[in-house]
Amino acid sequence: MPLTPEPFVGEAVLAQVRRPVRRLLGGAVTAGVLASAGWLIVGVWGDVVAAGSDVVRALWTVPAIVAVHLVQLLLSALGWRVLFVQASIGAGAFFRLRLMREGLNSLLPLAHVGGEVIAIQLMARRGIPVALGAANVVVDVTMEVCSQLAFLVTGCLALVWLSEAASAWLWAGSLGIAVLAAGGLLLAQRLQGLRLLERAVEGIGRRWPAFAIGSIEGLNAEALAIYRRPRRAVAAFFLQGTAWALGTGETWLVLHTLGVNATPGQAFVIESLGAAARSAGFAVPGALAIQEGGFVLAAAAVGLPGVPALSLSLVKRVREVLVGLAGVACWRLERNVGAEDAHMDQTAEQGRGSKNGRSR
Repeated sequence: MPLTPEPFVGEAVLAQVRRPVRRLLGGAVTAGVLASAGWLIVGVWGDVVAAGSDVVRALWTVPAIVAVHLVQLLLSALGWRVLFVQASIGAGAFFRLRLMREGLNSLLPLAHVGGEVIAIQLMARRGIPVALGAANVVVDVTMEVCSQLAFLVTGCLALVWLSEAASAWLWAGSLGIAVLAAGGLLLAQRLQGLRLLERAVEGIGRRWPAFAIGSIEGLNAEALAIYRRPRRAVAAFFLQGTAWALGTGETWLVLHTLGVNATPGQAFVIESLGAAARSAGFAVPGALAIQEGGFVLAAAAVGLPGVPALSLSLVKRVREVLVGLAGVACWRLERNVGAEDAHMDQTAEQGRGSKNGRSR
């Protein structure tokens, strides 16, 4: 009769010890985070109060900066549409899709990818093949990243011109990260890395049916076909770049409303560096705190105070929420219309089936 090994007594003891140790570590980490947050709040409470009062004073600019941002979205939508050789939907529909992408990515915890998936779904409903729509979204995002890189490079050059070189080179790290991101995105597409994306999207659709967009087989070939039309890609790049640069206007307007006499050059630097900081925090919902820190550091780099820069970021948050709510509302409306159309088609199909059964 074989002997069965007795269970190791130490394992039971360790199991009993691990539980209180985990609770103790968890409590220590929580206490540390709360203490750090409390220290930070107490340390900058005066600045937070001043920034809040400045935001209230600058709220009258919100309609103007919302209008500027809608023009930015229109230019981005036109840059997206130009990538299509023959689009079955017009510029107005692309603007609504771009607005939905903005709203979903800004207000929902989707890590800036859920809006693109929903856009592909809605384009498929309008008759655009899934692979073609997905390829255009990938290339559109690539042009957006590359144009922001150009915007950031221009902002860093303006910073070198406006301030001391020592402070300007502090942003070289963010510039290097942006170059790597854009270069890696282009290289992955060139080396047929989108084939991996095809399999990843299909896996996401199986795990989360709400984001299922069907088969995107042929995505890599469609994307390469778009790059074979360089004039369209270049046009999309310049339209996206113009959209990024327009944000300088809202930055300049808000700063002047707050009593900061910023020059157009300073506003351009703050907008380019602040937008780069927000994009770098794409994995954090809304880039919370990352955007604010980016604007404060950018303002300090050009010699402007930090409190108005924090207020500027918060005013942009108000605009972001308003535009985001409009985008989410458009998405909900599209979903309801699509559900009604699907229900009507199903009812009509059932009616035809019952009619055929009676005729037999």
